Amino acid sequence: MLFWDSVHSAMHVMTNWDTYIVVLGYLVLMLAPIVLLFLILHKKHALSTRNFRKLFLPAIEAIAIAGAVLTLFPVMLGMGEKALWGFPIKVMKLFPGGFLGLLGILIILAYLIDIIPKFRRLQSMKTFVLGGVSLVFVQIALNVLNPIVDVELSYFVPSFWFAFGIILTAGIISNLGHFVFVSLARVLGNKFKIREEVAELLILPLITTMGFLPLFIYGAWLS
Repeated sequence: MLFWDSVHSAMHVMTNWDTYIVVLGYLVLMLAPIVLLFLILHKKHALSTRNFRKLFLPAIEAIAIAGAVLTLFPVMLGMGEKALWGFPIKVMKLFPGGFLGLLGILIILAYLIDIIPKFRRLQSMKTFVLGGVSLVFVQIALNVLNPIVDVELSYFVPSFWFAFGIILTAGIISNLGHFVFVSLARVLGNKFKIREEVAELLILPLITTMGFLPLFIYGAWLS
């Protein structure tokens, strides 16, 4: 499939109602533990906002992305128009080792991306990377659950120019997201008298959703 065909298919995925519900669920999975843990730790003066973000946010984001991809993959891969709401639970029951391995890999990747200064600001790119790994896992899990499905490693690697196009798209979206992130954090901080670090913590999950577009493009190519 050509790059622009994949972009067109990705736009179609974005018009699916289940996509909106899954992305909303992703935001809830991101924001709920962030707010809860932050309030508990901050109230006890156990952890600063910056350290909280470094320690907990990558793990929370990895779990949220895994849940979103494992639920929405039929729509992303062109296998149907409906999300499989029970698939993450099914994978945990039938393929527990693989699921824990996926979470471990995603959490490690999330921490590594946050450690590297130049990558830390590209939060949308991180969504794309973690989501792409989750899509690969879905294909492998389907092969394990249904051996008739034949999956090869080369199947997941696009051509050079397609990879260039999707990485360029993810990079542009990430830089745009960083600009919006910084701007909104300042506005929220000035208007509602919220510390900039706290405002960033609340806005960050919204910005990461921009990374779903290149992820949908990659999913369309896989389909």
